[in-house]
Amino acid sequence: MDEPTFLNNLDQIIDSWPPEAEAHLRKEHLRQLLAIAAKYHTLHDIGKLIASEMEIDALLRVAMDKVIEVTRAQRGFIALVEDHKRLAFKVARNMERSDIEKPQFQVSRSVIQKVMAAGETICLPDAMADATFGDAESVTRLQLLSVLCTPIKIAERVAGVIYVDNSNQRDLFNDIVADLLTAFSQQIAIALKNAYAFSDLRKSHQQLADELRARFLFAEVIGSSPAMTKILELVAQVADTEATILIQGENGAGKEIIARALHYNSSRRERPLVIVNCGAIPDALIESELFGYEKGAFTGAVNRKRGKFELADGGTIFLDEIGEMSPDLQVKVLRVLQGAAFSPVGSESERPCDVRVIAATNRDLKKMVTEKTFREDLYYRLNVINLKVPALRDRREDILVLVDHFLRKYHKSEKLPRLAKSAEQLLLDFDYPGNVRQLENILHRAAILCKGKIIEAHHLPEELQAPSIYAYTEKEGPVTFQDRKQRAIEKFERDELSRILTLTGGKVRESARMAGMDVKNFSEKLQRYGIKAEEYKR
Repeated sequence: MDEPTFLNNLDQIIDSWPPEAEAHLRKEHLRQLLAIAAKYHTLHDIGKLIASEMEIDALLRVAMDKVIEVTRAQRGFIALVEDHKRLAFKVARNMERSDIEKPQFQVSRSVIQKVMAAGETICLPDAMADATFGDAESVTRLQLLSVLCTPIKIAERVAGVIYVDNSNQRDLFNDIVADLLTAFSQQIAIALKNAYAFSDLRKSHQQLADELRARFLFAEVIGSSPAMTKILELVAQVADTEATILIQGENGAGKEIIARALHYNSSRRERPLVIVNCGAIPDALIESELFGYEKGAFTGAVNRKRGKFELADGGTIFLDEIGEMSPDLQVKVLRVLQGAAFSPVGSESERPCDVRVIAATNRDLKKMVTEKTFREDLYYRLNVINLKVPALRDRREDILVLVDHFLRKYHKSEKLPRLAKSAEQLLLDFDYPGNVRQLENILHRAAILCKGKIIEAHHLPEELQAPSIYAYTEKEGPVTFQDRKQRAIEKFERDELSRILTLTGGKVRESARMAGMDVKNFSEKLQRYGIKAEEYKR
């Protein structure tokens, strides 16, 4: 109901008060005013609720519940037009589909047909006494008294109807309730239009992702969310070029998978893809790892060794965690990019190198350039094409697709376990600081622990089941500032421990070093939160 209609209804009630009305009548009128005001505010709240729902079925379920609540109807349903002509039963309360489809269910059919044809709301305060519908067999059989039906219009086209009735009470539906339901149907229409648009967009992204997978070697890239489809489109455009590419994204987001997709969709696919984790090789060794060394270059160099750039000749070298590279080594990598040549350690001559370079980092290289910790000229050499891999929390539409993928990977039986609703909700709500890698570990654990056919919430790690830092039970009452602060600290510690273990593959010593803690302190925290490092091993 819009505000002018609401105010007109109030004016009508106030104007109907006789001057000599007794106190109890005036109280009754005031009660009516309060009831209307309450319904008006309820309608406003419902509008906000359904406007945020993008899934059509969920939207209609919420809408139907609220229609029954606001109108106090005994039963009702929402039907939508499909294929431009057929009215399809979508959701109902206190009635079955078979009831609606029975030929004798004439009152709803007659009312609906008239509403569909005229595009106007029909309100019957007493259907049995109504001149048009009172003689219908179903009205007398069902003893229908109050009937209300309103169209759902999208762009002036009737896209469906909302129908409610009651066989216990006459005059349950009046003009005020009819106006309310009409206004509510307008809100549903807007929400439906948005949901249809969202559904069409999602289908188009799915179709595009499927087409890209059919044309290119993208089997390892799981997901068809808009964010991932955008990445796949860009990979398809730049894969078969010689451009240097910088992939940015958080740890565990899938940067290496994107690098593989770039290589195997290029003309270099028959040549090697050499992967180097720059952050995992000690500074003293990384130069010889990248460029090799000559016999006698240093103590222990008894034979010549080929470096990664030489091994990748004709193919692709993937420099992961390039932000960890020392400034001295950055100069030598820049020289390779500029001159397509390198010098092994202990050699005075250069060797030609036909290599495409793909680099990746989870750090902000632009900020590092400003801070003089990363060379500006190398940054611009690497950043010819920039691919930003979204964090898993930014593409939640892909979570359940990834769940299915990892369950197939780790569950041994032919019949995959299904997720209990509670477990599914926990997986959808979690923020995954360790991204896809963390989700994979979670599902690997669940596949091992799940003995039956259903993965329950208790099969998931504790960090997914941690309560909100603001939650409290009725027994304990509202929590204090200190309580909330402590909960926030505990949640941070639990999430951070899990994230670091995910990154290191469950290696406690390496995790402790990464966290800046001694091993004893780190291990005590794992024990405190019941986190088992072995569950994160790869």
